Amino acid sequence: MADERLLHPTLSLCPVCREAIPARVIEEGGAAWMLKRCEAHGPSRVRLSPDAGWYERMRAEERVQAAPRHLRREIERGCPFDCGPCATHGQRTRLPIVTLTSACNLECPICYVHNKSEDPFLMGREELAEILRHLREEHAELELLNFTGGEPTLHPDLLGMLQMAIDAGIRRVSICTNGIRLVQDEGLLDALAAMGVRVALSLQSYEPEVDRAMQGASLLDTKQRCLELLEAKEIDTILIPVMTRGLNDHEIGRILAEGLRRPNVRHVEVHTMTFTGPGGAERDRGGRISMLEVLERIEEASGGTLRVEHFLPSPCAHPLCYQIAYLLIDPEGGAPIPFLDFITPAEMREVMSEHLYLEPSPRLEGLLREAIDRLWAEGGQERTLSLLEGLLRRMFPRRPLERQASLAIAEQAVKAVYVHSHMDEETFDVERLAQCCDCDVYEDGRHVPVCANNVLYRDKEARFMEKPRSWSEGRRGARQLPILTSSQLEMRSPRLPGGTEPLGEEPA
Repeated sequence: MADERLLHPTLSLCPVCREAIPARVIEEGGAAWMLKRCEAHGPSRVRLSPDAGWYERMRAEERVQAAPRHLRREIERGCPFDCGPCATHGQRTRLPIVTLTSACNLECPICYVHNKSEDPFLMGREELAEILRHLREEHAELELLNFTGGEPTLHPDLLGMLQMAIDAGIRRVSICTNGIRLVQDEGLLDALAAMGVRVALSLQSYEPEVDRAMQGASLLDTKQRCLELLEAKEIDTILIPVMTRGLNDHEIGRILAEGLRRPNVRHVEVHTMTFTGPGGAERDRGGRISMLEVLERIEEASGGTLRVEHFLPSPCAHPLCYQIAYLLIDPEGGAPIPFLDFITPAEMREVMSEHLYLEPSPRLEGLLREAIDRLWAEGGQERTLSLLEGLLRRMFPRRPLERQASLAIAEQAVKAVYVHSHMDEETFDVERLAQCCDCDVYEDGRHVPVCANNVLYRDKEARFMEKPRSWSEGRRGARQLPILTSSQLEMRSPRLPGGTEPLGEEPA
């Protein structure tokens, strides 16, 4: 088309056969689109962002270069078919993910991972011990480990596995859960509290019909009860909603308010809907929502308190994968204050480059003191000044605190909002993949980027599939699952229509 402008070339996947094919990301009508053509299945296109300028600015953000210490795979077929990592991977694993079991007590229509509940896979202690050994070889310090599934609370030795990770010196051990078993077994919650394990709870909606549409069950009461128990037992919690256009994107304000008002919630991590796996691949692509649109929804829902420009990409990942805003919390209940209201973006990028999550450090202390000096010199912002001074006194007293004590104080005073955009067959971009820092980790030392695992690798494993697929098999075509009427969807989603266009002739 006449107004088409090339933003960059890349390598992607055919959405049908999942073979690697060249792709172009272009600006068309002000938006960023990915265009590609498979020789066997024809052209396809998907909108990546409604604002090509924002897409370009984010992609140009500087990233921390921290290549993995050990390469586990030789380059044979080329990216993305040699994950392990191979020599083309440019980022070490910051968030290792361990799949404890393939068993799950739900069949969520939005699920993007393959699970097997019949004769399920259950990880043994010997396998976890090998994973931990490899992680120690790869990392000077073990900061994070996330246990997932399936549903990890169904593992009969969950507490033993968690204790192994804690004993290995990992400072933040977390589990991803739908919360069902936590509500059924308060003794399990007590044990998690005693161990200091963090709970990442999926929370999609407050509306019954949307809840059923996204999780295949009515779980509103279960989720609320789980939130109450987690707060009562002072268990550090992460809320993880999956945003889908026209379905639950209008609820982002209520979910954020839930996270901000509960003292035990450390951050809210919003995932954009991804169309892969047993459930996601079959969803109507009209539900696709971009990272920028989620940020815009947040700005609208917060009345401008938290704006698009308050978010920065993580320097520890590809900038189109993570957007993060940190908020200073007022213990008296006043509105939270975005860090970028008192720290410059350049300063914020500097401290964010140290870890995937913000942590107390000498550099952070120095930046906060500089911010206080600026606020004094400029006058005004008395509440911000008071909150910062109080935080510094507690977090960095004259007699230095142990690291964990300082971190605990920081987590009470600061919350974060993350927007995490996973890739599927249609949005797959090997440039993003090569900078992935979230990896599924295996007994043999392999680290496989989460998006590559979900799209290409997991359905080849017998532990997750009754009938593992071969590399020659593509995914099934998409089918529409109508949830809301067209008038309801139009009312709730007034912005540009997104998603993937049907296969057809590529625009000139």
